[in-house]
Amino acid sequence: METFVRKICQQEGINVQQIQVLGGGQVNAVFQIDNNYVVRIGARENAWQRLQRETELLQSLADEIPVPRIYAFGQQDGFVYQIQHYVPGQNLFAIWTELEPQVQANLVAELVAYLKILHKRVGPYFGYAHADTPQYATWADFLEANFQRTLAEIADLQIRMVPGFLELAITYFADHKHVLQAATPVQIHGDLTLVNMLADHGKLAALLDFEYALYAPSDYELWTIEAFCLYPNDWAPADNEVFCATDFANFIQLLRKYYPELFATPHLRERVNLYHLEGNLRSYLAWRKANLSTIPADKMAAKEFYMAHITNFSSTKGIKLF
Repeated sequence: METFVRKICQQEGINVQQIQVLGGGQVNAVFQIDNNYVVRIGARENAWQRLQRETELLQSLADEIPVPRIYAFGQQDGFVYQIQHYVPGQNLFAIWTELEPQVQANLVAELVAYLKILHKRVGPYFGYAHADTPQYATWADFLEANFQRTLAEIADLQIRMVPGFLELAITYFADHKHVLQAATPVQIHGDLTLVNMLADHGKLAALLDFEYALYAPSDYELWTIEAFCLYPNDWAPADNEVFCATDFANFIQLLRKYYPELFATPHLRERVNLYHLEGNLRSYLAWRKANLSTIPADKMAAKEFYMAHITNFSSTKGIKLF
C-alpha cells in the first residue's frame, strides 16, 4: 500500500520522505505524509460519492469552521483518494479523560459555536448533497427509505440474523415513526464523535470526516454522539479497549449545557432511538458486506454489539444518556 500511496503523491506533485499509517479509520485507509499531508483512500461502496461530497463541503466551510483544507481529490488505479493538508493536534478521544474539567467545558463550548454555524445552513431537501442520491421532501420519508433499503438488502443477501430480531426492529420503527414528522433540513456533520475532533493546546484544531454529512434535522447529530459516549470501545483500537461510558458521559452533559436547543425537539428520545435503530442496522449490513468475500453469507454469526445496541434503544429499560 505504501507504494500505491507514493504513486498518488507523485501524480499530485508531492515529495514524500516518510509515510505513516494512521489508525482509527473505520471506512477509509489513512496515511500521513511527513508533517504536510494526509492521504485518505476510499474503501467500501460509494467511495467516490462520499469523498467528493466531503471535498466540496470542506471547501465551502474552510473560512467558517476549522476543517482540513483539501489539496487534491481524484482516482488512481480504480481507487478514490482525497489529500488534505495536515492539521497538527491530538485526537480528542485519546486525551479527553486527561483534561481538566474547565478545558473540557471550553472545548465543548467551542464545538457548539461551530455546530451552530453548520446548522444555520438550511437545506432544500432531506438527504445527501449529491446528484446521484435520492432527495426527500420529509424527514420521515428519508429515514424510512433508508430503513427499508437496508431490510431489502439483508433479505437479498440472505444474511442470517438472530430469530425475531428483525421483526423487533420493524415493529419498533412502525410504532414510532410518526414522531419524525416535524423537522427542518439543515447541514449536519453526520458522524460527530470525539474520534473526529482534533484538539491542540486546549482549542479545537479541526473537525474531521464529513463524508457522511447530509441535510437532516439538527437532532440527528445526537445518535452518533450518544453511541460513542455509551460504547467508546467500539471506536478504540483493538489493543486499547480500556474505556467505559462514565469516561465520556459528561460530554453529553456539557453539550446539553451549551446547546440546549439541540435537546429541545419534541419526542427527542423516541426520535433518537429510531436513529440508533436505523443507523446500527445499516452499519451492521455494511460490516457484513465487507466480509462476504471471506465468510459465506449463510455462515456469518451475528455481530453482537450491533445487536445489543439496537435492542438497547428499542427497549424502555435500555441505558441512555438523556
